[in-house]
Amino acid sequence: MKHKRSLALFALVAVPSLIFTTPTTSASAAGISANSKTAYIYNYNYNYYYYNSNVSNVIQLINNINDTASSFQPTLEAANKAYNALTETEKQYVTNYSTLLNHQQTRVAYRRLATQIEEKLASVESTSINYYQNVIETRDWYNTLNAAQKSFVSADTQKILTSSIAPNTSVDKVVNKIQLLNSSRISFHKDVAEARAEYNALRRFSNVSFPSGTEKLLLDAEQLVLKDKAAAKEVENAIAALSPKTSTNQDVQAVKTAFEALTPVQQQLVPNVGTLVDYVNGKYKLPAKGSTIKTPILSDTAAVPGKNTAMSKSRNTYKAKINVADSEISTERFVLTTKANMTVIVPPLGTLVNGDAGVMDIQLTRNLNRITFQATLNKKPVEFVADMEIIIENLPKDASIVRINEFGDHEPASYSVNDNQHIIQTKTSGTFQIIRN
Repeated sequence: MKHKRSLALFALVAVPSLIFTTPTTSASAAGISANSKTAYIYNYNYNYYYYNSNVSNVIQLINNINDTASSFQPTLEAANKAYNALTETEKQYVTNYSTLLNHQQTRVAYRRLATQIEEKLASVESTSINYYQNVIETRDWYNTLNAAQKSFVSADTQKILTSSIAPNTSVDKVVNKIQLLNSSRISFHKDVAEARAEYNALRRFSNVSFPSGTEKLLLDAEQLVLKDKAAAKEVENAIAALSPKTSTNQDVQAVKTAFEALTPVQQQLVPNVGTLVDYVNGKYKLPAKGSTIKTPILSDTAAVPGKNTAMSKSRNTYKAKINVADSEISTERFVLTTKANMTVIVPPLGTLVNGDAGVMDIQLTRNLNRITFQATLNKKPVEFVADMEIIIENLPKDASIVRINEFGDHEPASYSVNDNQHIIQTKTSGTFQIIRN
């Protein structure tokens, strides 16, 4: 029963107007003004509501919090302290407690924002040429904050951001730096960037004038920087274009010569010079001059991967062609059929060991019980990682198959039997003999 009373009590708190529907037997309750909707606590022993000044004080303190005013922090702390001092029963009657929680989350966000501003200001040393620029940028950000947000920024940071500050350089210093710019120095690009930063700082934030021709000297230096970067980029691209498959030693030597023609300032801008060093030191085995891979001439009548292709016949020999090139790589097999109860399955070209491109010639010849299979690419025998399959139908189930080596001797062959099919598996060309038992 007591538990049910507690539930009823929370329901009354959720709808404040119901709090004042008090029993008529309570003389004290009858004297409560209908306009007083908060800070009244129900007394179970005497069955009436009574005014609680502690609850009323906390509710008012929470109402006084303004998250855009400079008083945000102290008023929030005061409300938190007063709320924590309440009893558990009194806390249940603080009707705007959710507002207090929201302000606490706001305080966390304001502290995080203040930390970001302090970190930005500290990211540039006070002796740096960019220090003044950084102060101005941070100050612009700081000025977008409301009074409450600013109150979370440390006093030291606020002092810098609200004080008068001037660029930490002088006209004479900047002019001298520009006049002494030297395109042969390794630090030339860094010197130009620093001179530009100091020049802009003085021009933007100070009412100064420079000697005639000062900015032209700076602009000329910046043009040299652009030319350095363009020259370095050209060599960088040439190094990136080198390939162990297509580049010759002559190609490597040409890139090496181009790199050596760069100035020391330009050379330090080439990020992949280590790759060029690998080629020069012979890390890769390169093709000889004149043996570079050219665009292959492909066949218009080549087999199509994933589809059945009828092999052409000349006497006892069946032939087919397969295009091999980067554009022809597929995950599909080639199914080559004949009218002699034989089928050749060629695996996807991605399993081809040979790195050449061109037209692969497939030949299948049968003389009685001897089968000769050839697969060549650019007149060289090919090899696959996966098995090529030669399917022969309608052989006796007890028939066996052997491979005939170059000396005419029989060797075991890899084959399987599936119903009326004998399936020879081979990764290379070969000659096979059918043995009828």
